[in-house]
Amino acid sequence: MPVVFSPGEAETRPLNPEEIVYTTAQKVADLLGIGPQEAVLMSANAEANAVFVTGADYRNIGFSVSDILLIYSDADPMGQEVTVTAITSTTSGVKLTFTVNEDGVSSINPGLYETADNGYVQNTASFTNGKTRGVTKSHVEQRIKEIQDRIDNVTHNAWRPSLVIAEYINFDTYKPYRRRYYVDYVGSTPLLFRNVQQMLRIELWQGDDYREICSAEARVEIADYTALSGKRIAVSPGGGGFGQLVVGTGTTNWDDRFDKVSTAQSLADLINKEDRTNRSAIPLTETQEGGSKQHDIDGAAFTLPVAGGTQSVNVNNEFLATANSDYGNGKLKITSMRQTKGGESATIATDATTGISISQTTAVTGTMTYAQAGAIWTVASGDTSAFADYGVAVAVADGQTTALFGYTSKNSTQLLDVHWMNTEPAQATNYTITQHKFASDIGAFSDAGGDQARLKDWWIDYEIGMIYFNNSYPFFEHNAVKVSYIYGERYLEKAIEEAATKLVAVDLLMADDRSVLIPEGSQNVPLAQKIQMFKEEANAILNRYKEIVLFE
Repeated sequence: MPVVFSPGEAETRPLNPEEIVYTTAQKVADLLGIGPQEAVLMSANAEANAVFVTGADYRNIGFSVSDILLIYSDADPMGQEVTVTAITSTTSGVKLTFTVNEDGVSSINPGLYETADNGYVQNTASFTNGKTRGVTKSHVEQRIKEIQDRIDNVTHNAWRPSLVIAEYINFDTYKPYRRRYYVDYVGSTPLLFRNVQQMLRIELWQGDDYREICSAEARVEIADYTALSGKRIAVSPGGGGFGQLVVGTGTTNWDDRFDKVSTAQSLADLINKEDRTNRSAIPLTETQEGGSKQHDIDGAAFTLPVAGGTQSVNVNNEFLATANSDYGNGKLKITSMRQTKGGESATIATDATTGISISQTTAVTGTMTYAQAGAIWTVASGDTSAFADYGVAVAVADGQTTALFGYTSKNSTQLLDVHWMNTEPAQATNYTITQHKFASDIGAFSDAGGDQARLKDWWIDYEIGMIYFNNSYPFFEHNAVKVSYIYGERYLEKAIEEAATKLVAVDLLMADDRSVLIPEGSQNVPLAQKIQMFKEEANAILNRYKEIVLFE
């Protein structure tokens, strides 16, 4: 029997539940007055981008990727700070590869940091995952995650992106002739949470189905789960690579072994990277160019710039899936994370033509000939104007699915730079090419052109969380609007950081032996009093941030 019951819709939760946002382990250590780790001698001469420590020092002190090290010696007493990027085991000891924490500097002068000059390595982190400390870094970070959830629950707000998957709300209509002041909108719906960062879905009940006016969608139905062995679904956000969702039993697969309802839920779990079912992220693969590699979809993961560097982009970062909800059993709704018309560049395709049906998309077909040289599809008749500029499609010949493929560009008659996800088809044969482009219903019943704008279909007051409808609106009043969105403050206030830091410190002081965490005689305030002070100060801060609901 199932271990966990799934109702189809995912729960409201942080967008990245494992992310450390409100404070850090080092800030907790600074509050408690806990200093850095002891310096240890290098086990071998430094290299331009690495230093070495003994295995015993590695285990006792603890070193992790992203730790900041201070390296110094008799030849360079002031030393340099570096950031660990990789850790490997060598015959010279544990190798700590790093980047130098100075702009424009990529390496050090290894001659200044030799064993003959008493080269030292000091981990500047107070909490590490070493084997000799009573409180490890992983323990502190787990406490931080718990405190983050506690603060969100107490304040009914969030200072990190939080995800609402399915919120049903009423549609309040306005009749201008009964009101004192004229309004330029038909009606509105208040969201449960304010400080909205991004709307993901706005679904309007039409009596028999939902209209999607916020995102572009595709509906996937599991018609025959017994015909899916070895099959796959491919998605592309319209640029930045392709994602492959392959049937199987691993953490990177979706399972087809039971029934259509379980199969649909497993596919949704994989798309969303559900931790509940131990699903792994599916990368959007950036294709490799040149030679035989142009037929190989397995390239480097597509990345985008973020604060502090770059981040790999996965399927769950670009798509949101819901299965077995009020769309029907065995049916999924997949939407682009890119708002309104931006998601209509996304595409989806499958090689399971008998087991899966795709609907509520813009379907494009064409007869094409494949040339292996240069990996090009050429239209036999017509042009490629209806196909996406960058996307995925499926090639079929003689009623049999040949293969899935992605392409990165096109001209008026050709799809260029083709990358195969399984078997490359034969050359110079006419194939039926099918592509499904995600579609939005915004403006479907409006003369205003369909858009998110004050005088178009809908607009939103992000601060208070209120959606206003102009030309697109539901048929009925009660529970007629279904929304998905991301909310949370964009700026982490220092007061919230202080409250989180003190609450984590309280948890550590109450759970840990004083002699381990804070050495004897290091404090002027008794431990019990310090715990009470931290707790009162944190609660006083959070009381000012509690959301209060008033009923008139």
